[in-house]
Amino acid sequence: MPVSATHYPDSYYYHSANQIKDRPYLQENINTEVCIIGAGYTGLLSAINLAEKGYKVVVLESNRVGWGASGRNGGHLGIAMRKEQFVIEKILGFDHAQELWNLGIV
Repeated sequence: MPVSATHYPDSYYYHSANQIKDRPYLQENINTEVCIIGAGYTGLLSAINLAEKGYKVVVLESNRVGWGASGRNGGHLGIAMRKEQFVIEKILGFDHAQELWNLGIV
């Protein structure tokens, strides 16, 4: 069985989540169109989107949903560069810096 709740990362997300249930290990052959490894943000969102499009999807996770980084970072994502935009503009020029900015917010 997956790691028990007492070994789950102690975080706000764990304590505020709905009841977390243990799920059995996969012990038989299954047929699927898409197998996603990892039940973090990216894996689960991909599974939902594919299932909504009619694909038969299976998600495999070795621990619990949100066990890894997804259960620890709160989904915080940066939308910019690691330097202020005016610094990037000074280094690369306005047009190139603006392209990079636009790429970061897509």
